Amino acid sequence: MNQVMRRSVCCLLSTLLLWSCVGCTKAVHESSGDSSVQSSSEHDDAAEQAYKAFTVDALDRVAVDDLNNSDKLVLVNKLGAKSVHGDGAIPFAQKVDENNMYYVVSMCKQKEQAPYSFVLYKDGQPHTLTTREACTSNGVETVSLPAKNFPDATSLSIINIGNTDLVVSVYEVKEHHNE
Repeated sequence: MNQVMRRSVCCLLSTLLLWSCVGCTKAVHESSGDSSVQSSSEHDDAAEQAYKAFTVDALDRVAVDDLNNSDKLVLVNKLGAKSVHGDGAIPFAQKVDENNMYYVVSMCKQKEQAPYSFVLYKDGQPHTLTTREACTSNGVETVSLPAKNFPDATSLSIINIGNTDLVVSVYEVKEHHNE
């Protein structure tokens, strides 16, 4: 019964956060200097191929390549990854430096529109990173958050209402400083 109640509370929380967080993803991208939006057809082709493969390895190749070619962000560590159908959790391999950022890269497939959320956890305390009403593209999406906004998170949970398939990788990144 405890798991049923927890899932119900999480679903309710996700739905409430969905309504209160309209526009959060855009604000997170703008505040973190997100570099995921590129006009390069090469990036578009790579993202499209990754989406067709729909695996962690394919997603990681695109994400790492984007980060390695970014003049704004630098890859520090891969924290974890998972392919999920429904809910899931990704425990972090190490602690994130407070001066860096959590960087979540994902791909999503749905048969019917349904909301899902990415939630950072630390000692059972949640911090919703983003809530989406449904899959928004047939490609790779990113969202980031400065670690100082929720320091010492130990995992990312995927709260998924419906039968959504997600491939998710979580990285620690830092801003690129030209010296």
